[in-house]
Amino acid sequence: MSPSDPVRRVIRRRHRVAVAAVLVGITVTAAVPAVASATPTSISATPTARPGAVLRVETLPAELVLTRASSARHFEYSTTGPNGRAATSLGTLYVPKGTPPRGGWPVVSYGHGTAGLSDQVVSYTGWVGKDNTGDQYLSRWLDAGFAVAASEYVGIGTPGVHPYLNTRSEGAAMIDVVRAARSVDPSLSRIWVANGYSQGGHASVAAASMARTYAPELRMAGSAAGGVPAGIADELALVTPAAPVNPSPDLSVYLAYVLAGFRAAQPDYPLDTYLSPRGAEVLALAEKLDYFDLGKAIGSAAPGELVSRPLSEGTLLAAIRRNSGLPVARYGVPVLIYQQAFDAVSPAPFSARLADDLRGAGTSVTYRLDRSPAGHAAWDEALDQVLRFARTSVDAAR
Repeated sequence: MSPSDPVRRVIRRRHRVAVAAVLVGITVTAAVPAVASATPTSISATPTARPGAVLRVETLPAELVLTRASSARHFEYSTTGPNGRAATSLGTLYVPKGTPPRGGWPVVSYGHGTAGLSDQVVSYTGWVGKDNTGDQYLSRWLDAGFAVAASEYVGIGTPGVHPYLNTRSEGAAMIDVVRAARSVDPSLSRIWVANGYSQGGHASVAAASMARTYAPELRMAGSAAGGVPAGIADELALVTPAAPVNPSPDLSVYLAYVLAGFRAAQPDYPLDTYLSPRGAEVLALAEKLDYFDLGKAIGSAAPGELVSRPLSEGTLLAAIRRNSGLPVARYGVPVLIYQQAFDAVSPAPFSARLADDLRGAGTSVTYRLDRSPAGHAAWDEALDQVLRFARTSVDAAR
């Protein structure tokens, strides 16, 4: 969850330059953000429409189109939020250059990494430009012949606080953005794969766990998930007021987002009974600030300073597991999990355990472990293998 994936690196720059000029009308209460120079081409009626229904679509101006895309459109679509409630999300579709293959362009549903919970962290305005690592990453997918459909998840640019790491909500948003993208552009195939890192890795596994039953009209071919936060409750179990040491500056930010996102998904849970006064202040800030600014606001405060009692007490961890746990089952699609050995935020033992558990349940899992000293920040090291995995999976699904 460190600010090192393509989304987070650009958030600081975007946040400091004319955000209002680019994200016209985006506020915490805005239902749909407007896009500068974009032209609405379709508007539909209600957020209670079937999952994947397009509610609004706009053609993005040239300055917001990825370098290797032939076109880009931004849209709002219906999806499923926490606990099965109807919700909406924003999505962006980038189409490759050239002629689509027979059956249409296969789609990669791309899940961005942790940037924050508020409307100011929408990703599509920040990863464009030939020198931008996000543009370079997604352009590799376009050059490989994939249309890119990128979800903002529920609550980022749409009503409500983003329910960060809510498994069902993330998985549904990743699937429904493919449904919506196919309505926006008929040149897309029903065959698709999921990819993402950090939060996006969690979302990619979540999508694989539910795709066959949630969207049987689509054909998911595989899921490539990096830096997967697979041991969220296990990590929280170590947080206690008696443990003031902060082994990584990212961990307090991560804890704040996890708890604030949990509260957004489960507002009736008595979470405040676990928070110190400082923790209550930080969670309120987590709903408003991007990753970098929240880190500045927290400063050197350790995770233990945010709580009033051990998080292992009572029923909290069980509730966190229900909210954010990744199902162990036979998914019916192959999964590639790629992980950094020195990742302090999404530790390797938890993703390795997930891989073993999924294999035991009958899912085909490839597990890749790299040893970059950058740890969680080495988000793109496995891209060549990810693209080979995606192409092989799509060819097998045809």
